[in-house]
Amino acid sequence: MRTTVIALALAACATGAFAAEGRFIHPADTSKDDRIEKAEWVAYKLPAAEFAKADKDGDGKINGPEFVAWDTARKAKAGHDGH
Repeated sequence: MRTTVIALALAACATGAFAAEGRFIHPADTSKDDRIEKAEWVAYKLPAAEFAKADKDGDGKINGPEFVAWDTARKAKAGHDGH
């Protein structure tokens, strides 16, 4: 169990977001409601133009799976671009 917690903590450091006991935790989520609203997204200096791309269900908030999908796609694109 302790190893799993440590692994999650290390993963959080690498990605800046992780799920703990079913929760989505990201420093941009200043309201701590497990979702990132556009104002939080922009305040955290994430690209404003990317918010709509990340918000797959169009509810105006980024949940954990949406963030992970957006971040994974962004990193894959950056790898393809050689950055």
